[in-house]
Amino acid sequence: MRILIKLSGKVIDDKEELKNFITSIKKLHKNNQLIVVHGGGKQVSSWSEKLGLKTIFVNGLRVTDEKMLEVVISVLCGLVNKKLVFEFIKNNLKVVGLSCIDGKIVETNIEKKLGFVGSKIKKVNIEIIKILLKQKFIVLISSVGIGDGKIVNINADNISYALAKQLKVDKLIFLTDKQGVLDKENKVIKELKISQIKNLINRGVVTDGMIPKLNSIKDAIMSGVGNVIISNNLNSIGTLVKK
Repeated sequence: MRILIKLSGKVIDDKEELKNFITSIKKLHKNNQLIVVHGGGKQVSSWSEKLGLKTIFVNGLRVTDEKMLEVVISVLCGLVNKKLVFEFIKNNLKVVGLSCIDGKIVETNIEKKLGFVGSKIKKVNIEIIKILLKQKFIVLISSVGIGDGKIVNINADNISYALAKQLKVDKLIFLTDKQGVLDKENKVIKELKISQIKNLINRGVVTDGMIPKLNSIKDAIMSGVGNVIISNNLNSIGTLVKK
């Protein structure tokens, strides 16, 4: 089975969460091909503050000028990616850390109003990922890619959808701060069919950032992704979204 996991910043920050995550990864890797996509927004903001750079967000996306881009590249491709790679290696896992620049994995248009930020993904190259998966490596990918011939900061969720569709993964897992998709009583919806998504949005059950997430999940499943899980823990079912 081929599984793509979008790793949350919460797991990256918390030593105990990271330990539990890697324990789960070890179990999953025995019989599955694994791709892990990570961002690191909190870490970028922390280093920006240390360097005296002001952080501005527009519709959830970080405004990225040349100085901020240097921080993004340094933190995501360097500090976060390599720290995660090392944690995997300490636990005897075969892993390779990449950015979406490597092998031109993801190319986008630039969202010019936001600076060096990737907007619509226009090209995905999975050749290097498939080679590594065939050799039983876990592929750990940071959310920095190419936009109109320049290095750009790309939303990690968008990269996850794009790669999941091209790789036709059997399962796409989003590790978030939420237990899953919640109903009006704030209880986790255990199972959700994509035909129900529009109704949940129209009724106001699903709001804010979960709306674009579910719409993109619907698109991913329609494009060949098997099932999608939204959860705060790899050992918890959370919400299963299926066709």
